[in-house]
Amino acid sequence: MIMNSSALWRDDTALCTKKRLFLLYMLNVSDWICTLSLLDTGLFKEANPLMKGVIENKAAGFFVKIILPLALIAFALSKIKQADKRQLLLSNNIALFGVAVYFLLNIYHIMCFCMMYMI
Repeated sequence: MIMNSSALWRDDTALCTKKRLFLLYMLNVSDWICTLSLLDTGLFKEANPLMKGVIENKAAGFFVKIILPLALIAFALSKIKQADKRQLLLSNNIALFGVAVYFLLNIYHIMCFCMMYMI
């Protein structure tokens, strides 16, 4: 069976969006773990004033950084099947932006770990 190019594009874009959302979630989890590890050393402080109170409360941090994003991504994945081309492109670009931000944040954490071990 041959699919038309529009259907192939849609399937490829949907798969790309799903992969980016998964990567975004993994980077978010690693950000949380690295943040907690760095804070536990006493050498670092939470730089984000919005997250300071959440990170200090481990249960709230777990909910905000693990459970809530997982629920939002599951919801987004359930809506991908009904998404039109514009919505798929937008969600794909938003996921890409999120991956880029969290990638840079994780690089920052790695640099902090390196600095910590150099002291």
